[in-house]
Amino acid sequence: MISIVSADRPAWAALVLPIALLAASMLLFVAVGAADYPGKIAEEMGHSTAQVAIAAGLVVLLHRTGLARETGLTRPVREWPRGWPLAVIPMALIGLINVMSVDLQSLTFDLPRSAGWLYNSISTGLFEEILLRGFCFYYLYRAWQAQPNALVNAGLAQALIFGIAHAYNIFQAPLGDVVPQVIYATLLGIGFAGIAAYTRSLWPVIGIHAFINAMGDLDVFFGVEPPAEAGSAWGYLAAIAVIFVVSTIPGLVMLRRSQAQIDKASYNA
Repeated sequence: MISIVSADRPAWAALVLPIALLAASMLLFVAVGAADYPGKIAEEMGHSTAQVAIAAGLVVLLHRTGLARETGLTRPVREWPRGWPLAVIPMALIGLINVMSVDLQSLTFDLPRSAGWLYNSISTGLFEEILLRGFCFYYLYRAWQAQPNALVNAGLAQALIFGIAHAYNIFQAPLGDVVPQVIYATLLGIGFAGIAAYTRSLWPVIGIHAFINAMGDLDVFFGVEPPAEAGSAWGYLAAIAVIFVVSTIPGLVMLRRSQAQIDKASYNA
């Protein structure tokens, strides 16, 4: 088993491996994206396959570091808290809001597109959650667990890493669109971490993340994706407010409650 905790390392040193893994993943996506594809859907499939491959490697790493059980990847559903559906319902609203912006009558559904849509959504949920809320979150928590509020701090740190990673989109979109994306991802990352901590399993987080992505990609797979246009400042502010209410606040509450349970158990021990 790979050792995580070391008294000789400063707290910030624990950030190096998660950031390095994320950077390596981004470089692989750049390489995959540089290939010649016959169309947008084929390119998405190439990206999705890379995500699945990285997720598989991360599962091996979780086992090597002893974090697989802690992340809940092997925890049966019967051990999840009874109220786990209530933890994901607020986040589901984000997916439903995505649907409201889609002209459903203009969409064309068929089996190949549906298969690609599902594959893309699930692969994104698997990759991003196993990397960020699986490895990064619990790796940082394990490294910082001797410090006060280690779980909350790890949740905030991985959310910030998740947000900053979306700055990669600067190569594909204007700065005015990328900055809100970074903020969105950071706020969502806190919500995802809260669900992971509360349910003690990554599977509910993977599921709700896949759902949000699926609802946001309806136009990409089944319709004509509208031309990229700069969003309005008011629109971005409204979206940030909604995400903060339905994701960040519940996420912080769940992280703090989980931290309180850990502190109580440590005190009793």
